[in-house]
Amino acid sequence: MTDNSETIRSRQNALLKRVRAVANGKERGTLLLEGERLVLDAVGAGVPLEVALVAEGREVPAALERQPVRRVERDLLQGLGSLRTEPDLVALAAPPAAVDLASLEPGTNGLLLVVDGVADPGNLGALARAAEAAGACGMVVLLGGVGPWNPRALRGSMGSLLRLPVVRGLGAAEALEALAMQGWRSVTAATRGGRSWREADWSGPVALWVSGETGVEPEALAGLERVTIPMAGGVESLNVTVAASLLLFAAGRTGA
Repeated sequence: MTDNSETIRSRQNALLKRVRAVANGKERGTLLLEGERLVLDAVGAGVPLEVALVAEGREVPAALERQPVRRVERDLLQGLGSLRTEPDLVALAAPPAAVDLASLEPGTNGLLLVVDGVADPGNLGALARAAEAAGACGMVVLLGGVGPWNPRALRGSMGSLLRLPVVRGLGAAEALEALAMQGWRSVTAATRGGRSWREADWSGPVALWVSGETGVEPEALAGLERVTIPMAGGVESLNVTVAASLLLFAAGRTGA
């Protein structure tokens, strides 16, 4: 539903100020969706938009016909978010409803990705894409790393963070206990010293733990099954998204 209000032509407009506040992390509980792809992914995932800002002269996508839309002078959209190129469509939205870990049923062959201590938003977004592509039923983002609603994480996920159930707010010990009680078998990615990923047992409901730059100390995961990707040459470790992608697809939940 296109708003018939006048086109926004001032940087001091209250709505533009609010968008900048959300982009700078000053307003919690509101998502900034940058670019047509992410905005349309959100609408497709059933996320209601608070408002979409469309550059003056740009055609409004058909998918936004039932969404609140405001026209904005094109130059004013520049620098609103973190895109390097000037966007001609951004939107504000409430984040998806909170997901409880108990709602993620392990089933007979479920797959869950547990992410600990990943500080780079792009890495978190890529992890969500890999988890969705590999057939995971959900993702747990532990306390201590970047949040899933970070604009860069959302953009890097190509919509996966809006479609995949994401559990937040748990610490490592709490998550381990809850997963065990629900019937998940926790497996942790280890740089070395674990069973080869090609020989690992991926049967049954598996919660795969991957850690980033600020993850829990290895001692906290003592006793868990460890899976390692053997590497040649002088390579010490793989990027967390590369390692997680290999292990997620090794678990084989895509049905292919």
